[in-house]
Amino acid sequence: MNLKQFEAFYWIARLGSFHAAARHLRVAQPSVSARVRELERHLGVPLFDRSGRNARLTPKGRELLHYAEQMLKLAGEVEQQIGSRSALVGRVRFGVTSVPAVTWMPKLLRRMAKAYPGIEVEFTVDSSENMRTQLLRGELDLAFLAGPLAEPSLITDQLGKSGQGWLASPALPLPNRPLGPADLVDVPIITDVRGSFLYGIAREWFRRGGVEPRRHHACSSLTVRLLLAREGIGVSIAPPAVAAREIAEGALRLVTADPPLPELEYVIAIAGGARTPQVTALLDQAREIIAAEPSFDIAPLLPR
Repeated sequence: MNLKQFEAFYWIARLGSFHAAARHLRVAQPSVSARVRELERHLGVPLFDRSGRNARLTPKGRELLHYAEQMLKLAGEVEQQIGSRSALVGRVRFGVTSVPAVTWMPKLLRRMAKAYPGIEVEFTVDSSENMRTQLLRGELDLAFLAGPLAEPSLITDQLGKSGQGWLASPALPLPNRPLGPADLVDVPIITDVRGSFLYGIAREWFRRGGVEPRRHHACSSLTVRLLLAREGIGVSIAPPAVAAREIAEGALRLVTADPPLPELEYVIAIAGGARTPQVTALLDQAREIIAAEPSFDIAPLLPR
């Protein structure tokens, strides 16, 4: 028996198919199949029921899954604690929403390249809802999501909260005082797409004031939302820190909300049960960077 056999077995069990495991491990499917056959031959028992479309664990396979997860976890700890940073190789598939993509993501990539030159970071920018699906399909290793997130098959760590504000062009004729829902009811509102946490925060803010905005523009791109605000199309909801330069230059104005907008909670969601040393390395670097970000209240580090 060897670690690659247990790795193949673990990811087939986690992702539900030999094809998905091969894609995750970046090897040919026949190689994954061969590793499992070798493991089954050594143990003398079938680990998967191959009669259906999906790879279903046999009773002995379910027993082995716990041991396989522990073996991979222990191997990762050895690699992390005993091996040098320069010797740590592999890849991490990381998902982020649009806010970190334009704020701390470049810093993270620079720090990872310097501290862990052997780790390749692949990242995608998408909505929290889409990245949750990608995590469940095994297409991402971890993601920075708007929360809270209740998903038993994912490991989640509370990360912190980000303050939100209304941003508008100074040319937009708005009173120079704190503004409530009734003051903005006739102004076009620009938020994230329907179903997103940010969209929900904006709608709930208006509903608590007993009104509904007459025009509500939904856009998935933070960059475009800020552009629309600068052009005077409406007021956009976003963390003020992401528009600090525009506010300082007078291109945007931070509107004081009364009552204040709720903060947006964020979590780190990790796929699978065995956290790899590559994922741990990226997560540790990300937490250090995020802790220094303005307008982000980071939560205490939870036990691994």
